[in-house]
Amino acid sequence: MADVPLLANVLAYTAGKWTRDKVDLLHVSASSAHPRLRRIANTEPESYFARKDGKWYKGEEKGDEIKVSDRREILQPFGAPDFLTNQMCTDLNGYFGSKSSFDNGEKLVELSTWFRCLVKKVLRSGEELTPDGKSYLWYEMGFFTRWRHHPHGCRVLCIDTPVELRLKLEEVLQVSPPPELRDPFAMLRPLFDQIIDLYDDSIWRVRDQVRFIEKNRLTPKTNFVNMHEIARHTGHVLEVEEAAIQTMKSLLRRQEMFDKTLPVALNKTYQEQAQEEWHFQIQAMNALKLRCLSNQERLSAEIALAFNMIASQDNMVMKSIALLTMTVLPATFVSVGAVQHNIFHLWRGTMAALQAVLDILGSCDPADHGGPLHVPGMAQVHQVFVVEAARSKEEGG
Repeated sequence: MADVPLLANVLAYTAGKWTRDKVDLLHVSASSAHPRLRRIANTEPESYFARKDGKWYKGEEKGDEIKVSDRREILQPFGAPDFLTNQMCTDLNGYFGSKSSFDNGEKLVELSTWFRCLVKKVLRSGEELTPDGKSYLWYEMGFFTRWRHHPHGCRVLCIDTPVELRLKLEEVLQVSPPPELRDPFAMLRPLFDQIIDLYDDSIWRVRDQVRFIEKNRLTPKTNFVNMHEIARHTGHVLEVEEAAIQTMKSLLRRQEMFDKTLPVALNKTYQEQAQEEWHFQIQAMNALKLRCLSNQERLSAEIALAFNMIASQDNMVMKSIALLTMTVLPATFVSVGAVQHNIFHLWRGTMAALQAVLDILGSCDPADHGGPLHVPGMAQVHQVFVVEAARSKEEGG
């Protein structure tokens, strides 16, 4: 990537208004092929830099793998440590850090901060799936800032932020007072307003899917695979939101600490209002976290209910089988008993006729037949069948 410029959108404060521009993050714009692209160092002191797709930064874009050296060059103008360029930091679910510089009078003259916020967006029905066929996408947003007391200025690099965040941020900034550049965190509070909106949208998207399950709980077939997917999304959303809350609390602590060390003190009203705004944003995130926990509990209740309904249906089926067995089985015994009784009667009549024939043959001339015909044990066999038939008749009533 060394010979290819890495473009980012710029939102810079110039002549009393915010304007758009392009910038080259890899500083190759000095080549004749890209003479009009500016470098970060040549942009206005108050600027946001936004790069939408973050896969290039993580090195996941096929055919466009980024090197650690490229990440280092991108972050160098913001004073970020080299440790942030390794692969582990590009996979964390959130972090916050800062680096401060003071003059001989222990006054803050330069401050670099870096933090990471992840948002999971579950796609709604009708929205286009991702190129790899997934029904959700991640915004793995990284933010790197550098503030200087002299000359006053603050630059903010935003990686993997969605287009709607940049557009809404511009819309808000255009109607807001100019940023107070004596405050190192002045440009972060409006940015967090838009980040909170992303978390709000993320949680409501999961809530809508949970509500759909609740409204269709009586459908004949329960989709447990879909329930498992929504539970997985809910867990992820809760995880990254908690990490973002910790990041915001860390920023608030740094704000409170640095207010006492600024070279030019901010007035009391500004300091209090700035801290009050941070507190409100953190409270809003805590409220969203509670809603996320509610989604998780509601989904767990629906899964338990589905299991109980299936178990109840299985019990009803078993009861039906038992009732059917109790109804049919006695009749089966009666039928078998009647057949057995008839069989013995049939054998008794057959044996009696056979014995009569043998008696007639036995009365014939022995010379004709070589002596009287006699079947040994025939009388005993006949007697046994007669006894068994009589017993069967008594048992059958």
